[in-house]
Amino acid sequence: MVTYSITVQNQSGSQQQYVLFNKPPVVTGRVQGQIWSNVFATGNTPRGSRTNFTFSGQYSAVVATSQGSPSSGVQVNVSGEKDVTLGSVKNDGTAVPGSTLQLIIAGDAPQFSNNPLPNSAFSNAFEIQTGNDFTFAQAKQGNYLIGLGVSRTGNGHDGPLAAFVPEPSVRYQIQPLNTYYLTIGSYRKGEFIDASMIGGSIVAIDFNRLQSNVVIVHDDRGNLQIQA
Repeated sequence: MVTYSITVQNQSGSQQQYVLFNKPPVVTGRVQGQIWSNVFATGNTPRGSRTNFTFSGQYSAVVATSQGSPSSGVQVNVSGEKDVTLGSVKNDGTAVPGSTLQLIIAGDAPQFSNNPLPNSAFSNAFEIQTGNDFTFAQAKQGNYLIGLGVSRTGNGHDGPLAAFVPEPSVRYQIQPLNTYYLTIGSYRKGEFIDASMIGGSIVAIDFNRLQSNVVIVHDDRGNLQIQA
């Protein structure tokens, strides 16, 4: 499994807190609200110093609740996670389905069932199936969330990457996008964040194009620049 590394060199002239989060996945299936990114990691970095974010390429499915209706700054509490395998296609064209998990509600607590389902996720995706044991109104009121994370079984940082409020009786195909964002600010790990609402310095790190080890320089003009 690939391990990714992002090193940030603080040449801005002052102490900074760097914030790392993921581009929301592509989700097939009814989603009435926003698909939110979560703050994945932060690094408080003195001037002239550097911070490093290291994490695995092993994805996990997450089930969670939020401490209020989803919006920027609201904290997410992960209650369960399971490692997943993304669907793929063999060289001969044979499809290999990705992991499929079932969401259940027990005692008003969203969780993944321990009863295995046949894998049926599309290529480059995993699947979460929801049942009819809750309503969308209950999901909104209880702040139920499902989504994507980086596995605890890997090396380095872990936790939720993106989440959304599920609807009943839907088969969600969740396709991670291997793109991260780095920005600056007073954020907490796990809280919701929206890249389109950030007015300051921000840079996209697309690991589909870049090598797995990336160096970013924060210069004294406020720029975040990926080094070639």
